[in-house]
Amino acid sequence: MSVRDWRVTLKPWADRRLRFIQARCGGRVVWGVVYDADDPDSVSLARRAVATLRAAGADCSALPSPLPGAPGAPGPGA
Repeated sequence: MSVRDWRVTLKPWADRRLRFIQARCGGRVVWGVVYDADDPDSVSLARRAVATLRAAGADCSALPSPLPGAPGAPGPGA
């Protein structure tokens, strides 16, 4: 299994502030992270994680760019 085979999506979480970024491969979740859309630091870390996945070749085409979140959170590549 290669990161290039991963499909990354954004899912809602039970708490409206939280978002779940998940990567699937072969029908299984192989990586995931929950972030708080109201917290600039959390949003920034999630955006950096997605940038790393993109750079590694994961399919992130289903994700909004930039990830939704707190005003003041650095955008992609920050």
